[in-house]
Amino acid sequence: MSSPTATAIATFAIPLDGLTITAPQPEMLSQKNVESVTGIPPRVFLDTIRAPGFPLPITKLGKLRLVHREAFVTYLQAMASEPESRRTAEADERTRVAAVLATAGLEPVPCARTGRASRPPADASRGRLPPK
Repeated sequence: MSSPTATAIATFAIPLDGLTITAPQPEMLSQKNVESVTGIPPRVFLDTIRAPGFPLPITKLGKLRLVHREAFVTYLQAMASEPESRRTAEADERTRVAAVLATAGLEPVPCARTGRASRPPADASRGRLPPK
């Protein structure tokens, strides 16, 4: 003997603020969506992908620049985990610059980088045109 199965039908009212709808991450990042996906401002994104030696392929559609999301995030993680190699690369660059200056009979002059314009040192001479 088999027993009959019972079916119940119910309607639930769920407030909209109780729902979270998650869309899949975009496959490609652009200056339009990079901030919402990674938190990086569009200007920083564009400066990063335009930097010499940027290793990822960039798709150009008019003014829009597209990069694969996963590859870009992997690139950022690699940059964050290799500060020592970046410092080494910067030191190598300073060494190359010093070598070029030395061949011209010049030497590098260290200066503080403040990111803004500053007054020249007091002992610096200003170039002036001779009077006519």
